Amino acid sequence: MNYEQLKTLVTKHSHLYYDLSAPEITDAAFDELYSQLEAIEKAQGWKSTDSPTVLVGGSAGKVKHLYRLYSLRKEYSIEEIDDFYDVITPKIDGANLSLIYRYGKLKLALTRGNGEYGDNILHLAKHISNIPLNIQTQQDIVVINGECVTDKQVDNYRNYVSGALGLKSAEDFKTRDIKFVAHDMLNYPMNYTKRMAIVENMGFFTVLSKGADSYPQDGLVYRIDDYKKCELLGYTSKYPKFAVALKEREVETAITTLQDVVWAIGRTGTVNPTGIISPVILDDATISRVTLHNISIIEEFNLGLGDTIEIERAGGVIPKFLRVIEHAKHGLKITKEHAELAVNTKVIRNGPKLVVSDKATVNTAKILEHFVKTLEIKGLGPANIAKMDFTHPLDVFSDPDWSILGANGIKVSDEVDKASTKPYETVLASLGIPGVGKSMARLIIPKIPAFRNLRDVGVVDIKGVGPSTVNAILTWLEENEDWVLQLPLQLEQDLTVQQVTPSLNKKVCITGKLDMPRAELTNILESTGYKVVSTVTKDCYALITAGDNSSSKYVKAVDMGITIVDYRSSKKEVLSGNF
Repeated sequence: MNYEQLKTLVTKHSHLYYDLSAPEITDAAFDELYSQLEAIEKAQGWKSTDSPTVLVGGSAGKVKHLYRLYSLRKEYSIEEIDDFYDVITPKIDGANLSLIYRYGKLKLALTRGNGEYGDNILHLAKHISNIPLNIQTQQDIVVINGECVTDKQVDNYRNYVSGALGLKSAEDFKTRDIKFVAHDMLNYPMNYTKRMAIVENMGFFTVLSKGADSYPQDGLVYRIDDYKKCELLGYTSKYPKFAVALKEREVETAITTLQDVVWAIGRTGTVNPTGIISPVILDDATISRVTLHNISIIEEFNLGLGDTIEIERAGGVIPKFLRVIEHAKHGLKITKEHAELAVNTKVIRNGPKLVVSDKATVNTAKILEHFVKTLEIKGLGPANIAKMDFTHPLDVFSDPDWSILGANGIKVSDEVDKASTKPYETVLASLGIPGVGKSMARLIIPKIPAFRNLRDVGVVDIKGVGPSTVNAILTWLEENEDWVLQLPLQLEQDLTVQQVTPSLNKKVCITGKLDMPRAELTNILESTGYKVVSTVTKDCYALITAGDNSSSKYVKAVDMGITIVDYRSSKKEVLSGNF
């Protein structure tokens, strides 16, 4: 009997016993089933929101959200915000909490977690201001989402509030003076402003209530009011298409502790350091790794393990080390020998960087052989790889002279073309990421279906993917992400179909104000086979511009020689996908 079947059975007998007083099995038999359910939930590390172990007794622990919590797409310029967003609310800078009411009674209070699973802190929520324990509603289940805030003046506001939600003791929690600001009622078929009026009538303080903007904010939220339009636009794998956050492109800093340094050999033989830090929240993300630049910077700051350091993150880029606040007393300094021990080979100084003394250590030939073998490119074994003078996976797709292989060259060329149709699962396993073969790829992809988001492995809980594998993936990405994005292969897996349409490799970007919501144009373009991205990169097929020739996207596209498509004069072609 699997988890869902057992949960359904226990729910049935729980209803017969508690609600109808008409049990069909003995207490001992019921206790046995209930214990089995608890054991499964403990083993898998989470509970479904409708599990009887949650709804009876309100026990704490990892619980699956009834509705997935999405992040908001961010823009940093008002010119990039469409005119069709008709509701603007403050983006409260607090800690997210999702409240689940069953028949009008508060049954669960879940922290955001990774958006799919959160911690049940019902024992604390009862002491949060503006959270009614009972509400008037005709709905069986109501889910209210919002932010926890405080009126106290504290140094690190967000850390103070999120730290409060992690307390075990309700007595300690009471001293934090935490309040709740509601910003949505999930899965409720009504326009946003109307449903928020209902939420306020239930007894909640909301983002539309007078005074909501008095709490710390990290931007504004622009959204479409009309529920039907929102439902039509839907979601990407990460964001809703009917709302966007406008934020200032400011540099955020945080103080943390350097716990470890990992070293990775790059494609050209450079040995590069990445710092493992005590997790901190920066720019809406939990940061546990930071770029340390090179050995020269490490020596300049006399950096050592255990040092208290300041880091920064601006506009979503990779966090980086800024300075040392206080050196650790034990003095475990980071040196060239530390790097040699990590990569298990001798390294030498080359300017500000370290490089391996023997370039053969990089061993790209083995990486390439693994790549070809996993993609099942027939006819391209070690001997033919040597004949073609290939040293890296990118070489295979660089329009080589296949006639060097004689009569077999055409066959091998055809096999290379076939590789572009291989599913992302196979591609991910072929890249040579330490610990990521086909089995590991199958665990990762349902949670992170696109390579461009693979860094999320550091914040997404994936059963079977442990800390050492996460660390190996993130370290590998530091040196290899760029070349992978240049491969003409499937780098995303559509979880709703068996195979991704090859034409999705054509990336387009949009800039300027349109005569329709940008999310609507995104839907149209994606339905015709394009992939809409938020930033201009060298592999973009085109930039669609609505008259804004001064935006950073436009300037970047011109510099890179990317095709510019004028939306107004080519609207028919754009909407049909023929441009």
